[in-house]
Amino acid sequence: MHIQHIILASGLVMIAGCQTIGGDSMPTLTRTGEVKDVMIGESVEPTSVTASPGDEIRWTNKRQGTVRVIFLKPMTDNLTCQRNFGGPMGFGTKRNEYSAKLGSKETASVCFRDSGEVKYVVRAESTDGEHNMAGTISISPQHEARRPVVNPVETKEGLAAQSDMNEAASSR
Repeated sequence: MHIQHIILASGLVMIAGCQTIGGDSMPTLTRTGEVKDVMIGESVEPTSVTASPGDEIRWTNKRQGTVRVIFLKPMTDNLTCQRNFGGPMGFGTKRNEYSAKLGSKETASVCFRDSGEVKYVVRAESTDGEHNMAGTISISPQHEARRPVVNPVETKEGLAAQSDMNEAASSR
């Protein structure tokens, strides 16, 4: 009985990673960040995505045929979650390939742990042969990507300088 509870709990933890709900309303937040959507149609939109560690990058195939999202360098050590990527048990089918095969209207996603730049290719069949579309994911350190922009005038020093400028202007 105790083993069944452990197996059930392990299964729930594995499912909780990059989980999406079918239908029109797909989640836009993960437990640790935002969901960044990449749509695959006649082109990849957007071709460049900026994310923070923990954000989920989700590809959706809007084409009629099957596409494959292929990372150009292995990055399994940098993933905190994945859905529909890799071969058996989520590992790449080749040493240097980590990919997802998506049928029409299917999705796949990954979450990155560390900052850096990741390049990928979406390979799709078209009437004139195979079509390759490149994309880039820039994972910024969390403190830089989410830090609010502060107007220099709003800082303590900026307010004092602004006050000094106002006094000088009014004394003229």
